[in-house]
Amino acid sequence: MSGRFERFESLSEDRRRAVVDAAVEVFGGDDYACASTADIARRAGVSKSQFFFYFKNKRDLYLYVLTAVTRRVADAVVDERWHQIDDFFEIMRYAATRKAALVRLSPRIMDFFVRAFYPGHRDVSGVLDAFMTDSVSIMVRTYLGHVHWERFREDVDPMRVVRMLVWCGDGYLHERLRGGGTFDMGEMLSEFLVWLDWLKRATYKGEYL
Repeated sequence: MSGRFERFESLSEDRRRAVVDAAVEVFGGDDYACASTADIARRAGVSKSQFFFYFKNKRDLYLYVLTAVTRRVADAVVDERWHQIDDFFEIMRYAATRKAALVRLSPRIMDFFVRAFYPGHRDVSGVLDAFMTDSVSIMVRTYLGHVHWERFREDVDPMRVVRMLVWCGDGYLHERLRGGGTFDMGEMLSEFLVWLDWLKRATYKGEYL
């Protein structure tokens, strides 16, 4: 986290979590422009003056929460078993299944990420575009260093496969949410597992199929 959040980081874990959870609820349930910091403060059990003692403005809060929730999801997914899986497609399957289980327990997390993916507000759209773009390469460097990339065919760039999975997810969300549609995590997980199977057969060396 940036040093500008040092005051907030000095609070107890329970207090920080209460604020983040309240923000996830509000930002996940409404557009960024309509989300109320007063509502977040009330849900978190803090005064609005305290709230702005820790965060300069709503944008600062939003970016803090995005980073905190991304870390929370990573902590829930990357466990001891994760580091025992060295096949790219198996680890993607494991990650997707773990994320789906987390979302079933905390549905607003997915609502929050969906709205972050399509922010539609100038205060955060630029920085969120950069966040989403950078997160792919950061994810590969941080969590996939133990993967056996040599299982891909020589003519295949593994990073293109990673990006294709991101694009598939983006396209799925866009299709489902277009015109006010609804999102079903279970349905997306089923689709994602099909995409993994197709891409594995299309990109892996025969001896690893």
